Amino acid sequence: MIGLGLVPCIAKADGLDLELAQKLILEGKPAEAYTLLEPYEFEQAGNTKFDYLLGLAALNSGQADKASIILERVVEVDPLHAAARVDLGRAYYLLGDSERARAEFTRALSLNPPPPALAMITQYLGAIEAPDKKSTRLSSYFEAGAGYNNNVNNSTTQSQIYVPALLDAQFTLNASNVKTADSYLALAGGGEAIHAISPDWSVYAGADLHSRNDVKYSNFNFISLDGRFGASFSKNAELLQGGLVVGQFNQGGAVNRNYDGLSAEWRHTYNSANQGVLFSQYLLHRYPNPALASNNFNQAIAGLGWMHVFADGRSNVFGSLFGGNEQATNLRIDGAKSIQGVRLSVQSSLAEGLDLFAFGGMQTGKYNQINSAFLVIRDDRQADLAAGLIYRYAPNWILRPQISLIRNQSNIIIDQYNQIDLSLTLRRDFK
Repeated sequence: MIGLGLVPCIAKADGLDLELAQKLILEGKPAEAYTLLEPYEFEQAGNTKFDYLLGLAALNSGQADKASIILERVVEVDPLHAAARVDLGRAYYLLGDSERARAEFTRALSLNPPPPALAMITQYLGAIEAPDKKSTRLSSYFEAGAGYNNNVNNSTTQSQIYVPALLDAQFTLNASNVKTADSYLALAGGGEAIHAISPDWSVYAGADLHSRNDVKYSNFNFISLDGRFGASFSKNAELLQGGLVVGQFNQGGAVNRNYDGLSAEWRHTYNSANQGVLFSQYLLHRYPNPALASNNFNQAIAGLGWMHVFADGRSNVFGSLFGGNEQATNLRIDGAKSIQGVRLSVQSSLAEGLDLFAFGGMQTGKYNQINSAFLVIRDDRQADLAAGLIYRYAPNWILRPQISLIRNQSNIIIDQYNQIDLSLTLRRDFK
């Protein structure tokens, strides 16, 4: 689909070849047209002829989010721009915002569009008003990667510790409890099915599996399996979803921990650039090994977040605040725990098919019971930071180099550690 065919003949202006960009779009080469136009966006923004071509190029090259922002500029300056109205409706439709898509298509109808445009509008309105209730969307992915981690067991650097409860007697920790570095191979995969049962309601189910196999120390190998099942409601600018979550963490060939519980989320889209979110989760964590069963706990977390897409459509930022508690259910040595934290993530397009990303956060964990061995109330403060590149070198293929750092400070030495992880991951998406 190349748009409505309503693009006027445009000549070169200010050294920018708009005529060539239009020709590329009509020839089915929207990505090339976008690459040609995008460097001029800052100086040409507000020029409806330029903005429409840039928005159409973005839309037809699979960038509906960027297209919606650009085309909104067009209709703000020229409310009677019928082609921009229709293509803005297409962008909203691809973003899943049926109400805004319907509104733009309806406005376009009032502008007496030509027959090809009228047929397109009718087709989209039909899809919005009478969706296939049996439609099911399937997606999946597979990842393979390699990396190096300087602390694969999340342990302290000190091999000898003093225990105050035993008159400061000195103990030598087992090697498995001291910081250990290793290279590793990683695999991951997962999928999700979303089934529409009405125009507003859907049910979903999904699962993800992650594994890490260390080259030297196989006792730290792990496999994690996470599943989710639930329902979602989407209407106008609102999205509500919630359901069951389950998971299992295996380490060294044995089940280390199981969890199950409930999660819920509400998202409100204020406009194409801003979205707010509220989220909550309640999980039961259980350790099947009798030697670890005293660590069982119930965790409740709730928080709020905000996402902002910048005007150029090339960058976005998401921040969140959260808090909660862990209820010790089986005489955990440190007792219950209160949690507070903040997270921030950013992503920006550096070039066509190449994004830079970074995310990180800080979290505090304050326990409520004096540790009987170290004679203090445990207090942890963790900070993490990660950054990398997303290189889309072919459709549905991603190459992702990444570095991540974690530092956990604690007033109990065996719980204090730091970690650096370098990795390179190849991902294939199936949709």
